[in-house]
Amino acid sequence: MNARPMGLIRDMSFEEYLAVEAFSNSDMTLLARSAWHWKNRRPVTQTRSMLRGSLAHCAQLEPNALSRRYVFVPDSAPRRPTEAQWNAKKSNEDSMAAKAWWSEFLNDVGQREIVTAEEFAVTQQQLEALAAEPTLRELLATGYSECSVFWVDKATGVYCKARPDHVHPTGPRSVKLVDLKSTADESPVGFGRAAARLGYHRQAVHYTAGFAAATGFKVEAFIFAAVTSAPPVLAVPYVLTDEITEQAKDERQGLLELYARCQRENHWPAYGTGCQLLDFPAYAKRSDEVEVAFAE
Repeated sequence: MNARPMGLIRDMSFEEYLAVEAFSNSDMTLLARSAWHWKNRRPVTQTRSMLRGSLAHCAQLEPNALSRRYVFVPDSAPRRPTEAQWNAKKSNEDSMAAKAWWSEFLNDVGQREIVTAEEFAVTQQQLEALAAEPTLRELLATGYSECSVFWVDKATGVYCKARPDHVHPTGPRSVKLVDLKSTADESPVGFGRAAARLGYHRQAVHYTAGFAAATGFKVEAFIFAAVTSAPPVLAVPYVLTDEITEQAKDERQGLLELYARCQRENHWPAYGTGCQLLDFPAYAKRSDEVEVAFAE
């Protein structure tokens, strides 16, 4: 793709979106570790947990694409043969039947991801949980999913992109953005820890600023739809506090400035030169309170 796309594009595939070289939330996450890590980035290898998250995402936001991307192992399928069973010179009748079934099944898979019956069952529970939560049910019921937005950050001149999961119109020129997150712990404390560790707060302000810049629309809210990735499954809508939103804006602006400077100077430093001072996070530091144990 030679020309830089700009504005809101609703019919761009995810593969086309990835091919556009622009500053994204993923870039920001790497850059937050160090500029060196961004420069030396590598393609991400999909884990089973990531696949389950993508499955839930597709099932909720792109249900028509499920059969093109995934193939589901039926409950009646025999146990998948192990490598030793595949390579065995002699097999019993049950093993031979299982190998014949799986050979035919795998031949039909093509480029699709294989999803187990258990994973499919959890995905169905996630869809039910999202539909059972009134706020999320209303937000996801109308609007459009998987759009792409492209813009130039005015302060730094950096070309940026974002891909909101779902856009819920609230007026002629106003929207709410929804981001679906499959998570091991949907509780306020658990999801809060994951959000801080994975930079969800920066994503929220990047997407909010980007959608507004690309469309001229007002973004009234950015809502995380957190849904548990294993039973029991619960869906919870979250929005950032004002304090964390302001922190995220400052962090994002600093990273945009760092990215622009590194691009301009073609210099991508890590943590500095020479010995670095090693400090502990607040929770690991010694308390002023001294505990004394007495033996009776």
